[in-house]
Amino acid sequence: MSQLKRLLIISTLFQLVWFAAVLGKESWQWLVLIGVTCLILVTAAREEFTWRNWLILTMIGIVIDSVNIKFGLIAFDSAFIPIWLVALWAAFCWYALFLGKVLSHYPLWIVSIVGGLAGALSYLAGYKLGAVSLGFSMPVAFVLFFVQWVAFVFLCMKMINVGAKHHEGQKDEVV
Repeated sequence: MSQLKRLLIISTLFQLVWFAAVLGKESWQWLVLIGVTCLILVTAAREEFTWRNWLILTMIGIVIDSVNIKFGLIAFDSAFIPIWLVALWAAFCWYALFLGKVLSHYPLWIVSIVGGLAGALSYLAGYKLGAVSLGFSMPVAFVLFFVQWVAFVFLCMKMINVGAKHHEGQKDEVV
């Protein structure tokens, strides 16, 4: 399969997960979690997949949104991070591991800024679709999300590039 076709399929799958999580919220959260789990397991069985990086990035994402909830940047019906958002973080980090390999050919600062914009806009889209409430004005929330996402994308790219270099040096070992 060509790299472009693979990227389009993976990007489409992530967008489907995003819409299912954001539109389905609590009603679909267990279905989304099961779907994301299956997606990750099937992909990991067929592709080169770095479980360690995926787990670290997913946990960091969950912590970021838990802190966002604690400090009132975002709010949900429950006091804790919803299952559907945990599943969405798992799916995004799965997606980032694939996307990062493609984006590693571009300057890190550009990838980080574009990722920061996309990440911040995804929260505002979630707000507009009624999946999340904002505790700050939209411009302030956007800036805070943007800063978080620039840092998160930067970290993702660094981990993906380090993982790829590590893997190249140890072809016989699973990273």
